[in-house]
Amino acid sequence: MLKRFLLASALMVSGLALAAGTAPAAMISGHPVSPLRTPDGRVVRGSHDQMYSSNWSGYALTQYATGQQYTSAAGTWTVPTVAKAKLAGYSSSWVGIGGDCLNATCSSVDNTLIQLGTEQDANRFGATYYAWYEMLPAAETKITTLAVRPGDVINASLQVTSVSGSSQTWLLTLLDKTTGRSWSHSFAYASSLASAEWIEEAPYSGSILPLADFRTATFDPGTVNGGQNPGLAEPDAIIMYDPHGQTSNVSSPDIDTDGFNACWGNHKTLTACSTPNS
Repeated sequence: MLKRFLLASALMVSGLALAAGTAPAAMISGHPVSPLRTPDGRVVRGSHDQMYSSNWSGYALTQYATGQQYTSAAGTWTVPTVAKAKLAGYSSSWVGIGGDCLNATCSSVDNTLIQLGTEQDANRFGATYYAWYEMLPAAETKITTLAVRPGDVINASLQVTSVSGSSQTWLLTLLDKTTGRSWSHSFAYASSLASAEWIEEAPYSGSILPLADFRTATFDPGTVNGGQNPGLAEPDAIIMYDPHGQTSNVSSPDIDTDGFNACWGNHKTLTACSTPNS
């Protein structure tokens, strides 16, 4: 019953007309969280209060729950391998600030979102991988000076270095720990500072795109606000049921509460997802 309800909910998400396997009509971008809802408008949640979403999977800390603003966040992950596939699929791994719910009922969603991550996409011709940054409402900007490959260990960080009125200056840094190469740049952006998150996403191009088979993505460790342990807990988790039939389950947080696994699934079936050993 829950599986059928989640499938129906995902298919009713506004603007999801893109057929699986269709090439995106415009540039790929991230998108604020899109929670699945019951017919009476409540956010669908799991047995440990995890949110179900049609585009995000991972963990998020929100100001309404913690009472904190988030002026920095960092995350480390291994670029997942995506396999050549008959139908095109897309996946984004990132750390970011903003874009989540602004209250417990998610009656309001934060439209500010600054992100830094890697893209892993596949079609019948093969797979592509690249690093990117994004500040909504702009689309992804590829980081052309830093090539990434599957299996590379990536550390990405975003931090406020100064504040001017409602805007901040942000320093974005991405380090490929496997090759030792790095990229860093400062940007002006007006963020709400209302959440911090570590996400495996089905990205957006006019509508939510089909999620590429990334198998397992490991995020570990993550930090917030000057290197603090985020203290992740299961109610902070987000589980994806995308509108094309793919899923992304997430594990419980690891023993030191700063990491987790995300695990791809298909046919609206969640894949069992084990906790990282750290």
